[in-house]
Amino acid sequence: MSAPPPAVDDRPAVDTAADRPTVDPRRTALAAALVGVFAFAMSVTGSWIPSAWADEAATMSAARRSLPELWHMVHHVDAVHGLYYAMMHVWFEVVPYSVFTLRLPSAIAVGLAAAVTVLLGARLVGPWTGIVAGVVYAVLPRVTWAGSEGRSYAATTLFAVVLSLVLVVAVRHTAERRRRAWVWWLLYGVAVLCCGLLFVDMLLLVVAHGVTLLVGILLGGGPGGRRSHVRTALWWLVPTVVAGALLLPFVRLASGEADQQLYYMGRMGWGFGIVKLVFLQQFFAGTKAMAAVAWLLVAVGAVGAVVVPRLRDRIPAVALTLPAVFLPPAVVYVASVLVRPLFNPRYFTFETPLVAIAIALGLTVLPWRRTAVLGLALLVLLAVPQWGAQRIPTAKDASTWGPASALLERERAAEPAGTRDGVVYGPLPSHVNRTTEFVAASYPRAFRGMRDLTLERSAVDIGQLWAQRRPASGPLSGLTRVDRVWFVGEPTADEPRLLQRRLTAAGWRMVGQWREGAFRLIDFARR
Repeated sequence: MSAPPPAVDDRPAVDTAADRPTVDPRRTALAAALVGVFAFAMSVTGSWIPSAWADEAATMSAARRSLPELWHMVHHVDAVHGLYYAMMHVWFEVVPYSVFTLRLPSAIAVGLAAAVTVLLGARLVGPWTGIVAGVVYAVLPRVTWAGSEGRSYAATTLFAVVLSLVLVVAVRHTAERRRRAWVWWLLYGVAVLCCGLLFVDMLLLVVAHGVTLLVGILLGGGPGGRRSHVRTALWWLVPTVVAGALLLPFVRLASGEADQQLYYMGRMGWGFGIVKLVFLQQFFAGTKAMAAVAWLLVAVGAVGAVVVPRLRDRIPAVALTLPAVFLPPAVVYVASVLVRPLFNPRYFTFETPLVAIAIALGLTVLPWRRTAVLGLALLVLLAVPQWGAQRIPTAKDASTWGPASALLERERAAEPAGTRDGVVYGPLPSHVNRTTEFVAASYPRAFRGMRDLTLERSAVDIGQLWAQRRPASGPLSGLTRVDRVWFVGEPTADEPRLLQRRLTAAGWRMVGQWREGAFRLIDFARR
């Protein structure tokens, strides 16, 4: 006779303000740690499978420089990512480079952000809602993408949720007139400074926090009434203004580089495209069913907090999450239409912890834990296909850089000992205005020791991510000092046709050619 199935805990799962003083902080911390481990596992599993792509190549180009060289570079390009590049430089001083270690810090950041999301949700509503929010965050398609990406997006989610948690603690300490409330406001100012340096768009989260405090003033509830809310807003204003003033030179520097960094963005207008970008791509990476369920839950959670008396204590959570979710993309999209294109859905990855809490408010509206578990299970199932799609070899921009580099490495290993190889970086597949120097940055072992035959000025010398190169018709420097010449890139009308013609005329012959996706690899040797 089989054992009966374990009973599902159907005790009321709605956390109320009255419950919070009795919450065991150690149990909440343990729950946060377990959710953090789950989120880390979701992001790190399979993160080594996809080939690197153009954005990750930029990370490697910057991170392998010395700090003085990096300082020189950010005054010409990519200042907006300067802090992240510096952190990755330090990371690679400690660990060896691989595509896996390039992405590992992002998975760690996701795990930490999930844990802090649990703590923030517990403070706003209660531990059960915090746990649900942490799990939702862990499976959001934008998060599982960011957690397997060698860029700053995962780190921005961690910085954003820490900033929001510090705000909540500072507000509570101020409302309760605790003696050391100023320490939390000092920490808030430092956090604002760090967020701005990590990614400029995150400063809009600070503006959203201001809207949250304004809502508190207008509602005027809680101990001390409206006067208490005004005092709290004034405390918020001081570190925010100071941090903003300190960030102003950096913001001017980063905005001055926008033309060369955002050149790929086309014109934007009003219409259905806004809905698709904001509600479908931004957090759910095009997963329609999950997006529909999630936004429905956000609406249910927000409306429930307003109209259901026993849920009124959730209004501060709604006031924190909704401005954070909707204000930053709205501001940037309007600016993109009226001024210049600036909007990219992945730029708002930092909002995902607040989105997760907003969804959790909807999942925990009903006073039964069973319903929240079932709703959470549905979201997880809806997220699985996108998670799998993010972990196939060509998941990132259809990149086949990994196999092409592996092929080059194998063929070079078969050459006679002492062979001196030169390389001509051809057009990068899907980006004909860039060269396969991007690939060499991401897979340096395959290109190690090769002489760059088209180099005019190195990227370090000119303070750019990529070197200045001669055109396809230009001279090849150092050709007499190599025994083999490799062309690596996507064929165009000029390349490798011009290279082959010139080498043939100079007494070279083709000894092998291979294809790997859009790549053509051609090996030339002296006759």
